Amino acid sequence: MRHVFVREIDPELLEERLWALDEKRFSSTRIQLTSVTDLGDSVSSILEVGPGSGYFASIMKDLDYMVKTADIKDRTNPDYLGDFRETEIAERFDLVAAFEMLQHLPYEDLPETLTRLAALSNKYVLISIPARVHKFELALEIPAMLAPRRLGLGWFRGRHSMSTTWEWPRGRDRSKSTWEGREDYWNPHYWEVGRKSFPRSRFLAEIESSGLQVLWHKYNPQHTHHLFVLAEKAVT
Repeated sequence: MRHVFVREIDPELLEERLWALDEKRFSSTRIQLTSVTDLGDSVSSILEVGPGSGYFASIMKDLDYMVKTADIKDRTNPDYLGDFRETEIAERFDLVAAFEMLQHLPYEDLPETLTRLAALSNKYVLISIPARVHKFELALEIPAMLAPRRLGLGWFRGRHSMSTTWEWPRGRDRSKSTWEGREDYWNPHYWEVGRKSFPRSRFLAEIESSGLQVLWHKYNPQHTHHLFVLAEKAVT
């Protein structure tokens, strides 16, 4: 009888990877990928801090980018293991990415962490962060029978939508009781953009103060809980 041995799978990692395949959440992975590929030949090496599900690093490697990861948890098999604030990283990269990671650090650590991200990059820093904003959207699906090509209406077929987002009124800041005394200090959200004390403008100003120039920022239109920012090292 032939025995097939299946390696043990970390159930927590499996749950995280399945969770990341949710349609809305994976649309953020697509933005992560295209934000890099749109930069063309200017990026060939990447450091991802906090690889999470691992999809970004895996796909970018398949696209022939040189990708290394840094994480506090060994289950992701990072190249650099440990608290990012304390881990020694001698290499430099064309782009440093931090997706849904910064909120896991106290806000008072943000300036130093952003400065470190900038120092490890030769060119770009790409960030996504949880955002609490309000969204209003109107969507309309036009069936083919109502938009016949013979009348020149073929272009009108399919889904059409318009949406807008805004911050006010902002939600309350997260209570200290959600993280005080926890051993897994890297898990809770200490803060989120869009809450009372953390408007988007404040977060963008922190990035600019770290020696970076914001090139663009946008919410994921399919999942406005994620704010993306691409920044470039300021010319000195």
